[in-house]
Amino acid sequence: MKTRNTIAIISSVLAVILTTTSCGDGLDPDFAYQRRFWNNHGSPATRQPSENAKRTLLVYSAGYNNLSSALRDDIDDICENYLPDNFGYSDNLLVFAHHSVSDYDYRTDNPPCLIRLFRNRDGKTVRDTVRTWPEETRAVDTKTLTEVLEYVRKYFPASEYGMIFSSHSTGWLPPNFSLTTYSASSDDGTSSAGKPERSIGQDAYTKNEMDAMDFAAAIPFRLHYIVFDACLTGGIEIAYELKDKCGYLVFSSEEILADGMVYTNIISRLLDESPSNLIGVAEDYFDHYNSQSGQYRSALISVVDCGKLDPLANVCADIFDSHADLLPEIQLSQVQSLNYQSRYFYDLRDILAQVSSEDEMAEVDAVLDDCVLYKNHTEYFINHKIDTYCGLSMYLPNSVSGSIQEYLNSYYKGFKWNQATGWISD
Repeated sequence: MKTRNTIAIISSVLAVILTTTSCGDGLDPDFAYQRRFWNNHGSPATRQPSENAKRTLLVYSAGYNNLSSALRDDIDDICENYLPDNFGYSDNLLVFAHHSVSDYDYRTDNPPCLIRLFRNRDGKTVRDTVRTWPEETRAVDTKTLTEVLEYVRKYFPASEYGMIFSSHSTGWLPPNFSLTTYSASSDDGTSSAGKPERSIGQDAYTKNEMDAMDFAAAIPFRLHYIVFDACLTGGIEIAYELKDKCGYLVFSSEEILADGMVYTNIISRLLDESPSNLIGVAEDYFDHYNSQSGQYRSALISVVDCGKLDPLANVCADIFDSHADLLPEIQLSQVQSLNYQSRYFYDLRDILAQVSSEDEMAEVDAVLDDCVLYKNHTEYFINHKIDTYCGLSMYLPNSVSGSIQEYLNSYYKGFKWNQATGWISD
């Protein structure tokens, strides 16, 4: 099954079903205003957007990997549905796209480009290439992320900025850490024997990935929201790292199937509705997958208010301190796992429930109700039963041991969540 994390063959029948989801190159049709060549060095567009624009939405499509076709299809879906206009008091919709020229061709350079999507006065869909970057530029690079966001803010000013980030991901885990093997064999603690996975994003040619902490640090100004169309990003580690960089998060604590978010509706939810309807985005996602059959009926999704995460950190810090002796004794079999094919991701509330009193859990529930605005899950994800889901996952050190635990714990201490709560202590 192709997900926005990895490829795992569940069954030959399911593999056939999923291969039918990729088709067409959404960037091939002629652009109405093509400016690929004269502005390769970053010159601004000739037609400056109105400074009265209400909102600017950037779709950051890092698809130089085996998701390339699926991500191009997403852009096609966007173009066939709601788009803002390009006149008057209008919103801005931009796509930063870096895809392979064809499926699994990662050696033919395809320069990233920034495209503005809109409908003109005749109702025609326009794909306006605003800027291209040199061929060696990689979307999965924190310098590129910063540069693109700064360019968008400079040339497409608005009162509110949002971003959809679409690519591979393994959430809080270190870049190049193997999700499918549980042993450390190299100097940096990662396994050279297993299949390399990715943290935030993946470039299949350079093997670039973005460290989750570096990803947050690379965002140069506060966004109103980030929608992660990427696997396993729905952890407290990611949310707390981004709490000072964005107001709200839409993400999944599990993997995301290659179809991703519901791009037929997502732009309408974020730009046609006011205020941007993040819960609607999450509901559309859940309803889409919940209506499927078999293993395609697989989804977890939540919406989190980042401004309400500090009270959660305070409550957790008290519990971790009060029950430090009990934490190492938590039994994995008693805690809800939130990844169908590996370890490292467990339901945050279910972890706390193993050691906390009723009064403490009442506090936990109060702060979770305040910061988790929406959560939902299907009964199973692939073949993995989901009995409980609070809307956030968390690392459970008991899930690994030996050198791999030492490596992950050492890395984990760098997260702001750990610094605020003392989850992994010295």
